Amino acid sequence: MEDSSQLNNELKSLDEIFRQGKRVFRIPDYQRGYSWEEQQRTDLLTDIEYLIKSGYEYRHYTGTIVASLNEKETIERDSQYEVFDIVDGQQRVTSLILLLSEICRSIKKSSETSEFEYREVFSKFIQGGSEGNSVHKLILGKDQDKFFKSLVEEGIAIEASSKSKSDQNLKDAVFEFRNWLERQDIDANNVLKCVRENLGFLFYAPENNKEIGIMFEVINNRGKALSELEKIKNYLIYYADKNNKRDIRVRVNESWPEILSNLNKIEYTSNESEDRFLRNCWIVFMDTNKSKSHYVYDNLKLEWPPDSENTKKIIEFIKFLEDASIFYAKYLIREGVTDTQEKTWLERISCHPADASITPLILAVFSKVKYQNDRNALFELLEKLNFRFYGTGIAGRSDSGQGDLFWYANTFFNYFGKVEDGIEIGVQWLKQELTNFIDQRANDKSFIEYLTLDLDEAGDYYSWVGLRFFLASYEEQLKKDNRESINFQQVMASRNPDTPNDFYHKEHIWAVKDLRIEDNENSDVNKRRLGNFLLLKESLNIKVSNKPPEEKVELYFDDWKNAPNTLMIRELKEFFDEAKEAEEKSKNWKYKTKNYWLNVYKRFLDGREEKMVNFALKRWKVSGLNSNISKIKLDSLGSQNEIWSRVARDGS
Repeated sequence: MEDSSQLNNELKSLDEIFRQGKRVFRIPDYQRGYSWEEQQRTDLLTDIEYLIKSGYEYRHYTGTIVASLNEKETIERDSQYEVFDIVDGQQRVTSLILLLSEICRSIKKSSETSEFEYREVFSKFIQGGSEGNSVHKLILGKDQDKFFKSLVEEGIAIEASSKSKSDQNLKDAVFEFRNWLERQDIDANNVLKCVRENLGFLFYAPENNKEIGIMFEVINNRGKALSELEKIKNYLIYYADKNNKRDIRVRVNESWPEILSNLNKIEYTSNESEDRFLRNCWIVFMDTNKSKSHYVYDNLKLEWPPDSENTKKIIEFIKFLEDASIFYAKYLIREGVTDTQEKTWLERISCHPADASITPLILAVFSKVKYQNDRNALFELLEKLNFRFYGTGIAGRSDSGQGDLFWYANTFFNYFGKVEDGIEIGVQWLKQELTNFIDQRANDKSFIEYLTLDLDEAGDYYSWVGLRFFLASYEEQLKKDNRESINFQQVMASRNPDTPNDFYHKEHIWAVKDLRIEDNENSDVNKRRLGNFLLLKESLNIKVSNKPPEEKVELYFDDWKNAPNTLMIRELKEFFDEAKEAEEKSKNWKYKTKNYWLNVYKRFLDGREEKMVNFALKRWKVSGLNSNISKIKLDSLGSQNEIWSRVARDGS
């Protein structure tokens, strides 16, 4: 092997790094999948174009490659090949091999290129060896290698379906490189010469794994944008090699591919999303301090310094990371969840406008609670707590309560089945703590007050981030009452440009731009209140957007009879007719003046909003609160500023 000091101090070409095709490089399973996206690939191609056009004769620094000689693999393979595990630089190396494979395809098509020239490049960088004993020069982790080979081998089409974000990135890279090479001003042979000779790398191949451990620390702290999860993986391998703890390295090698695979499934492929996953794991397993959870890598090194003996705890932590990645897939995409109720509660939570405060509790419950009924009960309670407190925005008015919820998660995970201060930490304990949390911070009175506006109150439900979820939940109940079902995820989905008419849109009934009748005394609070909003398919809204409510309701109803839409549209006409009848009875109107219509609108919104709030009290009902309210009455035409009043408590 070449002297490592020379390798570290000179820029090496790809020819030299691959040693004329005598080296094989592997991406270890514990490395993340291919994550380069269009911007990084465009930057690479821009560099190459610049070097070609400028006639640059020297090597242009392109990056660092850190690799570890895998002696076991080298011995087991044909002795003419050295096998290296790529520790750092795998994204750039993978991109260049994809580009080289496309260059090979391009020059093979050219009538000016000989078969020998094509074969020489292909065998050095893509696939060498003899027939029946072929050797791929770059081998990706087990989850991506088969797909990668289908992209770089001869004659394999790129129409193969991708199973993950990393696969899609590989596929996108091939399309981009192919399109770039097919441009009129790009000569594949010039590109090949540049890639092989003008791109220069610092190639570091230390003699043993302990040196690799030191390199991890350099890589982690040199300013490269690594996720906290990547840094921790690097540190754990460093710790294992420094202390000769084979079991830790084995656990990393076994668990990390599973972790990355599960994060791929839920599209947690960015540094930010990986860090979010890690923070929640750290809160559950180790420390509930929110600020510390943003620096898991630094705190993990303080907790388990390189010279300490923490093998058992570290292995437990790695195992929990793997389990947590499985729990995330259960929660976010319901993978492997067979119980209908559990699936429903998890789906609802995942559709909430925010879930950060209860995610650690979801992980803790999955980890410790084995009985299905107990899990269902806890997930139901978490859904109600999260929507009542965080989904409505009550949390914004007071202490967020997040610290308490993190503490519940950590205590439940670490002390489950144990007795602390005379209390057994278990399912009943957690139920009681969560119920107490709701009673103190999001009881029925607070819940109602958030869902209604006093006559002089500011605020606008159009800007409420939980409005679509609330309206979708209300629609779901209307469907159930009508013995129909709802695709909740579809109703909550973002606008799809391919099917724009299927997008469910939140809309005013009494339009903001309808200025014919204004409630000057109360600053048009009625246009801002909950009862003035509905969910409907966008195509319908375009037709009627700024018409008066009496016309809008009729048009909505007529359209609903002819085309499927939300059931809440159907009941608008009934509420409006009742409001007109009640107003005419109350004052015996002879002429339909502005005041007549204003009062009708108020009665209409009172009736509809009253039903919606009473629905909310039933849908998010929590047993065991000190003051449960089962039903309310609304009256915005009365003399009181607060428009709601209690009709009944539970059991009355």
